[in-house]
Amino acid sequence: MAERVTAGTTSHTVDLFLQDSSSATGDGLTGLLHNSSGLTAYYRKGGTGASTAITLATQTATGAWTSGGFAEIDATNMPGVYRLDLPDAVIDSAGYATVYLRGATNLLQTSLRIDCAPVPAAVQSIATDAVDAAALAADAVTEIQSGLSTLDAAGVRSAVGLASADLDAQLADLPTVAEFEARTLLAAAYFDPAVDSVIAGTVNDKTGYSLTVDPPTAAAVADAVWDEATSGHTTAGTYGGQIVRSTNSNVTVQITGSNHIAADVHEFQPDVITSAATDATFVSEVQSGLATSAALATVDGLVDLLVSRSGYQMSILAGAISNAQDAAEAYSITLDGSTYSVTYSGLDASGNRSGATLVTT
Repeated sequence: MAERVTAGTTSHTVDLFLQDSSSATGDGLTGLLHNSSGLTAYYRKGGTGASTAITLATQTATGAWTSGGFAEIDATNMPGVYRLDLPDAVIDSAGYATVYLRGATNLLQTSLRIDCAPVPAAVQSIATDAVDAAALAADAVTEIQSGLSTLDAAGVRSAVGLASADLDAQLADLPTVAEFEARTLLAAAYFDPAVDSVIAGTVNDKTGYSLTVDPPTAAAVADAVWDEATSGHTTAGTYGGQIVRSTNSNVTVQITGSNHIAADVHEFQPDVITSAATDATFVSEVQSGLATSAALATVDGLVDLLVSRSGYQMSILAGAISNAQDAAEAYSITLDGSTYSVTYSGLDASGNRSGATLVTT
């Protein structure tokens, strides 16, 4: 068996066919493991190399490479085919190497020749990201830096393809180290406060700044607040919406010692005084004012007069009774302690009296 690889290849795996020495038909030997009794593996490099043992390690048919990994591929479908992960030292240089396995029961000694081809002198292509930081030696970095340091303004201009005036003007306009350290941007004409502006993000040092417009004074703020029209501040739930507003201007009220607003009531709205709004003491005060002795005496006299005059009223009613005997009938009544006679001046055909007269006797 033979294998061809590029010298210096790493993590390389080969397939080996191991025959069964007891088979008359040359069948493959199955069932070997990395630690099968008597199984050994060696390699030799070139025509003068010494035999070197390969330490076999456990592996699977599809596992990641590990130095000396050994595993059977498929005893049913590929009997006798085994995987061997070559140590990197076997193929690290150009030439050839021989790998040899023996010693297991019924294993026919097997050798594999590996041709290690040198890397071509002219590399046709480099894989994407093949050259990374780990692949770049320090001396290569130094060489690159040395080459770049030889570029002057003209060299940089030529490399990037800019016109002479453009690049020279840009390079000449760059601030010097001293200008940066002294922060003399104004002297270097990098900032003109008359036409340039600065937009600050977070300003930690608040000193040394001024506004282009004077801020309003406390008096101006007060005037703006107190002279603001109330019509624009009526939204429900806001402070402006909760303020009690007067319907006229220049309203003056007095605050009493109990922190109440003192005011004369000039007008009540219709039905504003309800039973719920009338306190019991108010009712008692009204009743007390009505029930004075003078008022009670007046009411008593009026009641007596009403009672005494009820007889006169009854007599008047009696005079209107039909079928009276004659007009000359008279009645004597007493009203308020005085005696009166009641006479009538007429009697109609139906017997109804008329012309009642009340005469003191």
